[in-house]
Amino acid sequence: MKFHYSTQTRHLIVFGSKMDHHFENVNASEIEALICDAKFKEAIWRA
Repeated sequence: MKFHYSTQTRHLIVFGSKMDHHFENVNASEIEALICDAKFKEAIWRA
C-alpha cells in the first residue's frame, strides 16, 4: 500500500488495492496506526 501525507492540510490518503482511504486532521505520529487500520479494512472488505 502506498500513502500520501500533506503536512499543510494534515490529510492522509492511503491507496489500497480495493479502495482509497482518506483520513483528515492526522498527526504525524498517527500515520502508522492509520495505515494498519486501512490494511485491516481491505482484508475484511467483501467485494
